[in-house]
Amino acid sequence: MLFNFKFKPSTIVLLLLATCTFAQTGIGTTTPVNKLDVFTTKADPANTGTSANGNLRLGATVGTHVLDFGLSSTSTYSWLQARDKATYGTNYFLSLNPNGGFVGIGTAVPSSTLTVGNTAGTVAGEITLNPTATTNEGGQITLKKSLTGSTVDWTIDQYGSTSANARLRIFSGGVDGNGLAILENGNVGIKNTAPAKALDVTGDVGVSGNLTGGNVSTSKLSGFVSNTSSEASSRTIAVADNGMILKGTSAITFTLPAAGTLPEGFNCMVLQLGTGQITFSGTFSNRNSFTKTAGQYAIATILYIGGIYIISGEMSN
Repeated sequence: MLFNFKFKPSTIVLLLLATCTFAQTGIGTTTPVNKLDVFTTKADPANTGTSANGNLRLGATVGTHVLDFGLSSTSTYSWLQARDKATYGTNYFLSLNPNGGFVGIGTAVPSSTLTVGNTAGTVAGEITLNPTATTNEGGQITLKKSLTGSTVDWTIDQYGSTSANARLRIFSGGVDGNGLAILENGNVGIKNTAPAKALDVTGDVGVSGNLTGGNVSTSKLSGFVSNTSSEASSRTIAVADNGMILKGTSAITFTLPAAGTLPEGFNCMVLQLGTGQITFSGTFSNRNSFTKTAGQYAIATILYIGGIYIISGEMSN
């Protein structure tokens, strides 16, 4: 028996859509497992020529730049390459989320512009920066200057023409002498690109806390001189005088502040450089109850310890 059915075009479209809903399409394969499977010859990304290269291409009707997708023929990596379709040696930029949005590598929940690895630690957050084309320069990170505040870029890289001066550098403005350098032997330089000691600083060092030696019997403080100050007028001893040598050039008076004003362990040296004696005023102790330096070139020390001032040295009344 012969049946003759007639369908409207709209009905045919609906039938095709219904069929496609449950079908897989294969290009280069007769057994697709996804909605669209594309199989073709594997090839590494070419950097010359214009022949077929890759598995899939995304191009535009106007312009020569394309995005090619492929599978390597020499290893197990997959690749994307933005390039000129007529000259494979001309490469273009590849942007991910150019309008914003986080990018994750090894994680489905990135928490920053680029997040590498996951919070569970099952995918490591490790990044390798290979050397640049410059002979002596290793992988480099450039932190661009802020929109307000800073005026130059910061750079983090590895640099060195020999193993002796190879160093990790953190510096600004393209001048590595103004930053931090760490040699392969562990020496650290601040404003010093060739540190000869564990810590080698070029310039002044300020310490707001304690400076402690590593061994009480062998640690030494060497290569330093005391700061000096010429004093021609009477005044009160201040915290800034700690460790100073105060040179009295005339007959003046140094007044000691109230107990607790100066820190425990405060000490300074007083030198009667001129002919006029230096008088000490305030509450203090010494062995002979002297209140003045003994004469020109006499030296006395002011020490605050245990809540009292002790003044000792070449003294008289």
